[in-house]
Amino acid sequence: MKSFTKFALFAFLGLTAVMVPRPVVADEIAARLDALERENAALRARLNRLETSRTVKLQQRSVETGSRTALAPPPPVQGADNLAADLSYKAVPRVVHTPRFEVSGSLSFLQPGAGNLEYGTLTTPLPLPTPNWANQSLKPNFTPSFTLGARYMAGVSDDIQLNWTHLHANTTDSFAALPTQMVGPPFLIGPESNLYKLGSGAVSHSFDAVNLDAGHTFCAECFYQFRAFGGVEVTRIGQNLSGLFQSPGGLASSANTVTSLFTGAGPRVGVKGQYALGDFQFIGEVAGAALIGTGQSRIDFTTVSPALGINSQSLTSPNTTRVIPSIDARLATAYTFAPTAYGLFNVELGYKVAVYFDAVNQYALTNVPTSLTLPPVGIYLATQQHLQSNFTDQGPYVTARWSFM
Repeated sequence: MKSFTKFALFAFLGLTAVMVPRPVVADEIAARLDALERENAALRARLNRLETSRTVKLQQRSVETGSRTALAPPPPVQGADNLAADLSYKAVPRVVHTPRFEVSGSLSFLQPGAGNLEYGTLTTPLPLPTPNWANQSLKPNFTPSFTLGARYMAGVSDDIQLNWTHLHANTTDSFAALPTQMVGPPFLIGPESNLYKLGSGAVSHSFDAVNLDAGHTFCAECFYQFRAFGGVEVTRIGQNLSGLFQSPGGLASSANTVTSLFTGAGPRVGVKGQYALGDFQFIGEVAGAALIGTGQSRIDFTTVSPALGINSQSLTSPNTTRVIPSIDARLATAYTFAPTAYGLFNVELGYKVAVYFDAVNQYALTNVPTSLTLPPVGIYLATQQHLQSNFTDQGPYVTARWSFM
């Protein structure tokens, strides 16, 4: 009986030991599974962060920067769990696209010039064996002018641009003679100008140039860029040169005005080099053109005398077809500001010069017979000479450019 009781007791304890641990083992398994799920969630969140970072880098590399590219930083990540929960959210950078259009405006201070700006002569007749003559010339000052431009960039390397430059300048000067001297135009310096003691001159220059060209930039993404371009130029160059010589009381005077006008168009080619150093650019450009057009020239004379009053005369010449070569160049430095959502802003400061060969056309009097009436009542032409002079303009300038899509 005792043996059976011991056996039953041991059996009961064994069954109890077997049945009791099962709930404990199930709880441990459930806890382990929950831990594995949390580890998997953390791994998924980390993988999503890596994928997002890789996408941003690829997008940054694929953007065509042009001259400058502005990238906005991606929004801050709130947390790994939130990022894993919302997979549709991506940090895409904001970029400023490569500009396609550009407008510009320039303010220049240009000095026009020509080779025929002598308007009068100061004569010192005494002593009679050794008279002296001093020609008087006008010296134009630097005058404000402007240039307006527009440009279209079909790509990083190819573009087409149009610009217009306008200049209008006036220059005056005067001189006076001593009692033993006299003044007059260069073609009238004999006894007939003895009464003239006051001389004054004026010149007016008008210049307009329109350039249309297309260009290709080599190595557009390099620090040093080289642009070759070609197109057409339309130019109008006008000059009015006048001289006035009067007696002290103004009762007698002699005046003349020389008018020259050239209008032409022709091909224009050139090259431009640009070196970038950070936000600064250093620029050099040279171009040449051959202009075919019409030249006009005439001289008007007005003589005022106590005997005859006002006498008007003129020397005219027919219009001629002419070929005018030209060359222009500039050196400059520019600064490009940080890009914005509205585009790029650039400021350029430099110096430019242009020469139009034989663009000023005139017929000058070379021999005028002595007038029979003193003071003279008019001009009496004996011989004349056809003269041609270069027209130049030069000076500093500042340009502002705005590039946008």
